[in-house]
Formats: sequence, structure tokens, C-alpha cells
Amino acid sequence: MKLLKKIIGLIFILGILFSGYIGYCYFMKKPVPFFGRKITGAYYSIANGTSTNPLQWNIKDAKVFNRDTNNIPSSLLMADPFLHQKDGKWYAFFEIMSGKHADIGVAVEENGHWKYLGISLDETVHLSYPFIFEKGGTTYMIPETKRHGQVRLYKSTNFPFDWEVEKVLIEDKRLVDATYLERDGVSYLFATENQDLRLYISDSLFGDFKEHPMSPVRSGNYTRSAGRVLQDEGKTIRFAQDHFGGYGRAVYGFSIDSISKTYYKETVLKNNPILKNQGETWAKNGMHHIDIHKLPNGTYKAIFDGYGYGTEKITFSLKNNF
Repeated sequence: MKLLKKIIGLIFILGILFSGYIGYCYFMKKPVPFFGRKITGAYYSIANGTSTNPLQWNIKDAKVFNRDTNNIPSSLLMADPFLHQKDGKWYAFFEIMSGKHADIGVAVEENGHWKYLGISLDETVHLSYPFIFEKGGTTYMIPETKRHGQVRLYKSTNFPFDWEVEKVLIEDKRLVDATYLERDGVSYLFATENQDLRLYISDSLFGDFKEHPMSPVRSGNYTRSAGRVLQDEGKTIRFAQDHFGGYGRAVYGFSIDSISKTYYKETVLKNNPILKNQGETWAKNGMHHIDIHKLPNGTYKAIFDGYGYGTEKITFSLKNNF
């Protein structure tokens, strides 16, 4: 009986210590090497919506991309969507799975509905995160090309198809989700390597990118970009993925309070998360991307992804899925 009491007491103490450690990791935003959540069987989809507040979105009212009318199989992943307006039309570029790997797909919005146009960019390796933007009348894209060991700048030669490599921005680095930002005449590039958010700087988009003296600017969680940096009404907001306990749980916002060639400072927003799992909806298991654009009438248009369709199976591993 005494031995049993000792065993129960030891288990109780270990439980308290373990709970305390988990709480410490949560509040300190550190990885938890126990019971990392992973969901298989469910697949990502994309949706768009409008809001009067760029940091508040009603996911239940979002218009989910209609796979049936666009002949896209339900099992194919569609994620990392970006919006781009060209010649008065809105286009969506996104990661889409093919038979062998992921490519960049494109759709155009017509009469409030998305029409899938096909594959915009196909490479021999996995592609994702098609960061698209306009500069000097030319459309550029910086998709994730980690498996090439490069960060590549592509130029459109026949929008929205036909792209060619304009320049290799960063060589010999396996970086993911590169996000471009211009501020006060300086070009910045956020990109993630393992669990480090690295920051690169250049005098122009076409110049030589060097690592910022304070890089990596964040380590651990919230280091993987979750969409375009929002510059609005004097505020600059970086969006990041929350991977605490498993991949793709939510999107958090960080205010970039100061950024220059020599200094960087950001603070977490108070009204986080910006996006998260939404009950029994198309995004019930989590969300990990948003791209926001301000419209002429002062409202905001955004496209985002989430996963919740399909028959999912939740498993747990002994390491955290960052």
C-alpha cells in the first residue's frame, strides 16, 4: 500500500511538472517536443471575402472556391492564394497539386465567381506561395522554389501565363515563403529557414540581397510568413503562421514598428489570431494564409486558405510540427 501511494504521488508530481512545462512553452512561444498534432486526409481549399476591418474576417460568410464548376477534384490541395488586379480584373494565384508535385494555378473572377484558367507556372520541382506583385508596369512573382535551392524572381511575358526567371535573388539557400516589401527606398525580403525568420536587404529589387545585421529577426513559432505584408494607414503588419502544437493552426499579425538597413523591431498584435479554425466549416482544422488588398471605397478584399474538407485523421507525434 505504501509503495502504491508513492507511485501515485510520483505520477501526480510528474503531471504537475509536465503541465507546467507545457504552459511555459505556450506562453514563451517555444516549440513543444511532445504530442505535435498532424492531420491527414483533410485537404486545403481557398476562399475570399470582404471586410471593413483588415484584421477581422467572417470566415463563415466567405465564398469558397467552387471545385465542381471548375472541374478540380476535391482531393487536390489548393493553398497559399494571392490576389492580383490586372486590366480591371481580379486574378487569384495559388498552389495546386498535380500528379507529381504542386504547381501554381490561376483563376479569374467573373461576375462574382472564380473561373479556373489552368496552370500558370510549372517547374520540375514543388512550387507554392506565389507572391505576385506589379512594379514599373511589369508583373513579377516570387514563388517558393526551395528545392531549387534558390529564391527566384519570375517575370510575366504573357499574363497570366508564360513566366521566365528574371533574376535569382538568393542563391544556395533552401528558404520558404519569401515575402517582398519595399519601404523608404529599400527592398526587404522575409524568408524562413527551418525555424528562423531571416531578413534580407537590397537597394532595389534587382540589386544584391544581403542578410540583415539583426537576422534572424525571430526564431521558433511565428517565423513562417502567412501572406503579403499589409501597409495601411501608417501601419505595417506582417502575417505569420501559428504552428504551436501542429502545422497550419492559425494566422497571427505582427506590427513592424521599425525597419531599416540596420534595425528591426516588431510587436505582436493584441487582437490575434487574425484567422483560426472555424467550427464545422470548410476551415474547421485550421488556416495558415491571407492576402489583403484595400479597395477604392475603403473596404478590404482578401483571399485565404483553410483545411477541413475530406475525412481527416488526427494523429500525434513526439515532436512539434513547425
